[in-house]
Amino acid sequence: MSVNLPTTVERSAENESLPETVVWAVADAKGVDPMDIDVPLYDSVDPDALERLFGEDSPQFDARLTFTLADCDVVIRGDRTVVVRPPNDATAAATATAVSQD
Repeated sequence: MSVNLPTTVERSAENESLPETVVWAVADAKGVDPMDIDVPLYDSVDPDALERLFGEDSPQFDARLTFTLADCDVVIRGDRTVVVRPPNDATAAATATAVSQD
């Protein structure tokens, strides 16, 4: 039996807006389509504020913003890199191991 585990995702916002990058990274981390994320981004953070803080026209600085979206931990770095850790990474791995041994 093959189990698809959620994984930590790192994605750069080079060719898309930062809010789009966040949504795609969360979807990738959860293994779902972006349209299937059950919580809108604006429930966690103001998308316009993200662009003002970390936009392409903003000076590069050593900043971080951390928040939760759809049960995932999201970190945005000053270089417009988004890192998403899905919920309970360790718990999911342990559960998948137990399921695959059944």
